[in-house]
Amino acid sequence: MKKILAALLIIGTCSAFADVPASIESQVRAMLPNTKITKINYAPYPGMYEVLAGDNAFYLGLDNESEIIVGHIVNIKNMQDETQNHIEQANTKRFDFKSLPLDLALKVGKGKKQMLVVIDPDCPYCQQLEAYLQANQDKLTIYYLFMPLSMHPNAVPHTKQILCSNNPSKALFDIMVNRQELAAGSASCQSKVDKQLTSIAEFTRNNGINSTPYIITDTNQVIGGFNVPAIQKFMETK
Repeated sequence: MKKILAALLIIGTCSAFADVPASIESQVRAMLPNTKITKINYAPYPGMYEVLAGDNAFYLGLDNESEIIVGHIVNIKNMQDETQNHIEQANTKRFDFKSLPLDLALKVGKGKKQMLVVIDPDCPYCQQLEAYLQANQDKLTIYYLFMPLSMHPNAVPHTKQILCSNNPSKALFDIMVNRQELAAGSASCQSKVDKQLTSIAEFTRNNGINSTPYIITDTNQVIGGFNVPAIQKFMETK
């Protein structure tokens, strides 16, 4: 792909989405060799295909290798975001919770419901999420994977302050919610955290996770961002 059109909302009136045959899938993948594709469907327009890539979606035709359409298709008869529905359906097949790198995570809580949460300690939405999760720790066991973003210059030091603390779960709350500064920890601990972050970065990169917060539940559901209704529904589901 040489050019990507500006993001836009496509209004559709039908939902003729279906899986594509292997021959079409191979052609689409050949056009996008550097894209980690989750799913490819027929789009409800002749000659167009829906390509899902993690939490992203776009539409293309095999006769145009220079341009793609980025956006969501909305069915105006029922006002359903069909693209988002497809993303969520595909995401349930992206991960196996039991196969996630939980050994790289900070474990907090002892609740029956489990989730892995990818966070940046300086991300505002992550901070809001942390305050919410702390209030529901009796229901959850949370595995925190730290993914400091380059836009937050203090995210790595704060990650080290948390993981090198004598009480990491308390340090997590103190730094993210109470906005405190803590001791950096020993040189050996900081070196260990650097290696841990390298392994986490490999996992997130290989799985197309590039934003925080990012939640994967023990039912393999993906919840992007600070989505209280989705988290609440997960906690209430038996």
